[in-house]
Amino acid sequence: MEVQPVEIGAVVPREDFTDVVMAQLQLEWFEVHKRKLTRVTTAGQTILLQLERGKEWRSGDGLFHAGQLMATITIKPTLTICFEPIDLVQAADFCYYIGNRHLPLFFGINKDTYRVPYDGRLYEQLFAKFQSQVQLEEEILLSENLVRQLIKNLRNESKS
Repeated sequence: MEVQPVEIGAVVPREDFTDVVMAQLQLEWFEVHKRKLTRVTTAGQTILLQLERGKEWRSGDGLFHAGQLMATITIKPTLTICFEPIDLVQAADFCYYIGNRHLPLFFGINKDTYRVPYDGRLYEQLFAKFQSQVQLEEEILLSENLVRQLIKNLRNESKS
């Protein structure tokens, strides 16, 4: 007997609910814009999600079905190339180098490091160029730390 997935009726930002549930829906960093997902939570419940146009899945958001919290979203850690520049010129050089490869660039949690998803050949090239300032680290890549998104938000704030 095949169990039908539970359709999620509402996605509520983490600030807007107080319910507690142990079940998590784990997503990869690159899945936050997928419009339709059918996944199994850590509690074994199959759920069906549909993303509204112009939205994205965010870590900590609550997934509700019929007013009941089914799970919260968590973004899985991933292997990243971490770069700690010593000055702004070096940061600009790194960003230019990454930009030519059309890779997403993230700020680290404290905003003084840059992170890109791991790529073997890129890591070798960056290590040859920047040596000890480049490390491999597990990290959660959140869209709110995406450099492109932060710049877009700053531009929108300055227009208002």
